[in-house]
Amino acid sequence: MNKSFKGEYVPFISRLTKRLVPLILIVILALFKLYFGRSSETLGSYRAYFFIFIVICFIIGIYFQTNKIRTIVNEIKFTDDSLHIIGQDFNSKFEDKLNINKVIIEIQEEELSRNKSRYCLEIYSDDKYYYLNKFNDWKYSTLAEVVDEFKLKTEKLVSNSDLYPLLKDN
Repeated sequence: MNKSFKGEYVPFISRLTKRLVPLILIVILALFKLYFGRSSETLGSYRAYFFIFIVICFIIGIYFQTNKIRTIVNEIKFTDDSLHIIGQDFNSKFEDKLNINKVIIEIQEEELSRNKSRYCLEIYSDDKYYYLNKFNDWKYSTLAEVVDEFKLKTEKLVSNSDLYPLLKDN
């Protein structure tokens, strides 16, 4: 019997914007301090080098942030012997088929602030891994159903299963 679970689609440009806003604010603050702040004679002669350094750091930051958010999972399908991962790589559709007996699912808690956290699922298989709910695009009840279906199909325990009641109750 096949069973499918879906999350919401988040476009690449909005994922990128969410990740880059803090980086852009830091660069603007650094440039503002560099051009309008008090500086000594020696610092004034090196402004061009500081500007180039800030631009290079910004480009490196964009590269690493883009690499982190490029893949998002929109749908998971369970079949008798496989797990189909369907999602977006940048904005193009991808599909991956994993052997369900080699899959490991882990529940993770990401602390967003002192009193707020987000629960996610990480799916491992061989050298691949997929992260669900990176951008709050999955409902917690759906994630709990994915865990229940995985337990039913494989009879394996899920890592960090002590977080399962929190996932189920939210």
